[in-house]
Amino acid sequence: MAAGGALPFLAGAVGALLLLRLVLAAINFVARRRRSHVRTLVVMGSGGHTAEMLALLGGFDLATYRPRCYVVAATDAMSGQKAAAFEAAAAAAATRPALADEEAPASAKKGGRASPVKAGSPGGQNTVRRSPRVAARSAADRNAAAAAPPVGGACSALPGARSPESPAKRRLLAGQQPGSGSAAAGGSQQAPQYSVAVIPRSREVGQSWASSVPSTLRALWAAVSVVLDHSPDLVLLNGPGTCIPIAAAAFLLRLLGLCEGRVVYVESIARVYRLSLSGKILYHSRLAHTFFVQWEELQQRYPRAVYAGRLM
Repeated sequence: MAAGGALPFLAGAVGALLLLRLVLAAINFVARRRRSHVRTLVVMGSGGHTAEMLALLGGFDLATYRPRCYVVAATDAMSGQKAAAFEAAAAAAATRPALADEEAPASAKKGGRASPVKAGSPGGQNTVRRSPRVAARSAADRNAAAAAPPVGGACSALPGARSPESPAKRRLLAGQQPGSGSAAAGGSQQAPQYSVAVIPRSREVGQSWASSVPSTLRALWAAVSVVLDHSPDLVLLNGPGTCIPIAAAAFLLRLLGLCEGRVVYVESIARVYRLSLSGKILYHSRLAHTFFVQWEELQQRYPRAVYAGRLM
């Protein structure tokens, strides 16, 4: 009787879990379809792995793949700094075209042509015929401007210096003033584009396999917390040992319907004939949705891998 009563209870519990899983998966699917960006989780290694990952991210549209979370090991002191330097360079490169567009002349923005210049005119000034009243008013304005003291010191009179009325300069000065309303509004509206998460290393170099079991479990627990916190749409890996707990955590949470992140693994370009240890684990366990290799010889040996040429 006890066993007969337990079976319907277990069946009901399993059915409730499956229904909850379907509901969570539907919620994540709808939320992902409404977003115009791709939340990205990037696992950084040390040394060559970090350099290859940053070179790979250089080909991404960072305006689409955001916000980005960089996962580094607790014993890796350099990857977080390199990620911050990469983000700073990307932000500077993104602001330069905006400043150039704001400083462009109105005729260039509207696609119009500049006024014709007479070849023999002194100083190359435009030959525009004006009425006597407009000419007198323009001459008076020029005289008043010449008599007024220079604004902002001698640097404002240098050729090519930006005018104090420049939109880009006004925005820059407003952002530099402490307690500025525009800066506060911009900070409240614009979410941070990247973050850095630190997890324990699953196994140190030379560590025994027996002692690596508890350290791997600690790393897996931290990885589950990171993946659950950021709920990425894309998990990008390229070979460091830190990527195994992250890939396992993304797989487990995907089974539970708590995360829909797809795991993409890119094998190092240094691997020509054999996969790395992380690559072998992810390839044979099928934890990665897409497995890229960068050599045809490697793809022939591992047929489920995708060869797309050099990616970095």
